[in-house]
Amino acid sequence: MSRTPKEDLIGSVATELTNFLRNGTINPGFLEKQLKFKGIERLQDLETILKIHFVLSDQVVEFIEKLPRRVRRIKTESKKKVIKRRGEVRGKINWDKTLKQQTSSQDDSLFVCQNPSKNYDVPENLVLKKILAEIYSVLDNELQTPIEERYEWLKKLKENPDLVNYMKEIYRRNVHINRIKNPQRYEVSDRDISIAENSRKDLYKSAASLLCYYRKIMNRELDREEIEELLNETLILPGDTPTLFELFSVFGVLKELEQDDKQFELKKIAKGAREIAKYERENKKVLVYHDSTGDLEFFESISKLREKEVNIEFLERYRKASIEHADLIKRIFGEEKASFYSGRPDILIEFYEEGEMVDLIIGEVKYTDNKQTFSKGLKELIQYLYFARDDKDYSLSLHGENPALKGILVVDSKDFVEKDFDDSQRYLPFNIRFYDTDKLKGILSSSSQMDRH
Repeated sequence: MSRTPKEDLIGSVATELTNFLRNGTINPGFLEKQLKFKGIERLQDLETILKIHFVLSDQVVEFIEKLPRRVRRIKTESKKKVIKRRGEVRGKINWDKTLKQQTSSQDDSLFVCQNPSKNYDVPENLVLKKILAEIYSVLDNELQTPIEERYEWLKKLKENPDLVNYMKEIYRRNVHINRIKNPQRYEVSDRDISIAENSRKDLYKSAASLLCYYRKIMNRELDREEIEELLNETLILPGDTPTLFELFSVFGVLKELEQDDKQFELKKIAKGAREIAKYERENKKVLVYHDSTGDLEFFESISKLREKEVNIEFLERYRKASIEHADLIKRIFGEEKASFYSGRPDILIEFYEEGEMVDLIIGEVKYTDNKQTFSKGLKELIQYLYFARDDKDYSLSLHGENPALKGILVVDSKDFVEKDFDDSQRYLPFNIRFYDTDKLKGILSSSSQMDRH
């Protein structure tokens, strides 16, 4: 029997990825490590995708097309600047104030003049510059490389690359736009938008409409299918199938967690967090890690082997061989071999209650339908379960059971497992469950059906 092809995994991974991106509940660092997007160098979170979706919309493209003609007539308000000058007159003299200043200062060369000036910072222009800034930022950053490469998913922008250059030039160099204050220095109020919406000029009406649309998108108020379409067009899933299978396995395990306790709420991930996902409910918390040791250690120092001899000859030979290997490495490379065992699980799930870890699930993923690779993965998983510890204590004692400690081995197929073997039974001091592609597809499928309802 052959392993599941990449094409059979892509649909499930893309669907779950969309769900997590929509909610911002998966660590962007994890995604950046696993995924690539066509021409997009960094994907911080769903915000990037949403901004791109906005700029590619028909409304924005039409707005950019009409901008060069419309921007020639920018609204301003006239105001008079009162300036004191000595020995010269510029503008209209305010004689009333001039005479008062000359009398009080006893200086006949002092004049108070009124100079007319234009105020560009009116509500309509604040709305206009704000939306122009958002569009320009995406064009100049996230979409710069895709536009140069002319990717198909750029739609109308691909057909007319000069349009983008016009837009950039207007934002950078247009004398009227430059006189409106920097958008980073102000927030557009609902009143500003209302004034722009009721303007006689189409430029401001369109700008107000786009800013409202932009805010709606950034608040996740849009059609799920629209985002899925953009993701499907831009997303490059891992090229190697084992990495894709690992991603598929992680999503399947996350979905099963949600199904096991529907009261758990998936939380947004804080910047810099090591976990890829976090669930919370009242005083309980679940942290999910990928390719990480989490808050545990899977490390045994070589110094422990030097402490005392072992009475069993085989183990004593292993101990001495490990020590002598470390000593020789130090002589050869000038550095000491730190450990005789270290590991990093593919999946690690820590359950906390009142700040204390109460349950632990360790998972190993092998993209295989081979009995020998299954055995190797099982051995690695059992070692993780035996060697997992916090600062001082092992999660499992040598002479007892720990029902709070569980293992998961994920493989592509387990048809070689004996039919009467029941992994719900405990054969070891801990539980180990076996998952394969069919089981994970069932979990993801049932989750998708519940989401639709």
